[in-house]
Amino acid sequence: MAERVYEMLWDCEFCSTRKLLGKTHRFCPNCGARQNPEKRYFPSAEDKVEAGDHEYFGADRLCLACKTANGAKVKFCVSCGGAMDGAASVKLVAGGGAEGPGKAAEEALDALAEERESSGLRRGLKIAAGAAAGVVLLLIGLRLSSKELALSVAAHRWEREVEIESYRGVRDSGWCDAMPSDAYDVSRSREVRSHESVPDGEDCKTVQRDRGDGTFSEEEQCTTRYRDKPVYDEHCRYAVDRWSKLRAESRTGGFADPPSWPEASLARTGSCRGCERQGARHERYSVRLQGGGKEYSCDFDQARWGSMAPGSRWKGKVNALTGLACPALEPLE
Repeated sequence: MAERVYEMLWDCEFCSTRKLLGKTHRFCPNCGARQNPEKRYFPSAEDKVEAGDHEYFGADRLCLACKTANGAKVKFCVSCGGAMDGAASVKLVAGGGAEGPGKAAEEALDALAEERESSGLRRGLKIAAGAAAGVVLLLIGLRLSSKELALSVAAHRWEREVEIESYRGVRDSGWCDAMPSDAYDVSRSREVRSHESVPDGEDCKTVQRDRGDGTFSEEEQCTTRYRDKPVYDEHCRYAVDRWSKLRAESRTGGFADPPSWPEASLARTGSCRGCERQGARHERYSVRLQGGGKEYSCDFDQARWGSMAPGSRWKGKVNALTGLACPALEPLE
């Protein structure tokens, strides 16, 4: 929509005459009072008066002597005759939609409602923050309330495990353009792979801009609206021969049993389909300690585990929240 120009409105502060034209009525036709440019407002849709062939020279300027609003080209005040050199421009009314003079009041009410809602939200957040702070303080208190305890080693346990892998067909899936070249038993389907943003019409609004000379411009401004469009591609489900975990063989023992790896029995070796090989290895060393009428379990590396002889005594800190601090255990002298 092309830009159109309309007259602002103003209400006389002395005789209460309403909806006077901002450009045409520089003075109130009822009582003669001069127009206060700070009281101009945008009209409602039914009150709009087009400015016609009005020529725009710039925002009005306020007479330094009598504060009358004069056109930008005026050299001497139309009210008192004072020189307009150095006169400042009038303040512009904030632009917006075409809702009319009631918009300011509506915006004020909206702002008040938002402030009340925000105030309630702030109170809720303060209550939640207070509760959270209380929980944090409680947790900190529990964490700091550690007590020292004398402990004795009650038992040891070690476990070593070897994974056995088999070269066999495994099921997998993925986008067909990234499917392994040796895949077989393939099934395909069309699925959404991504989304692209595509134009989907326009969102338009009427924007009003105070020109400062008793008139305002109005134009429709539009922005492109977008939507997400699904992009489809071929998705494949297939089988492929790969090394994968088939089973695990393990061995366990105590302090008197030197840790050793299980002897893995393989059905067939090589790289054939159905062949087996040893895979990842895992080991764990745990110590069970007793003290204060309770038992605790700690995991260590093999060297530390081997240094804690059965029946040896240790001192450590126990916390109600985190339990026994295993890394900080020290021999009890």
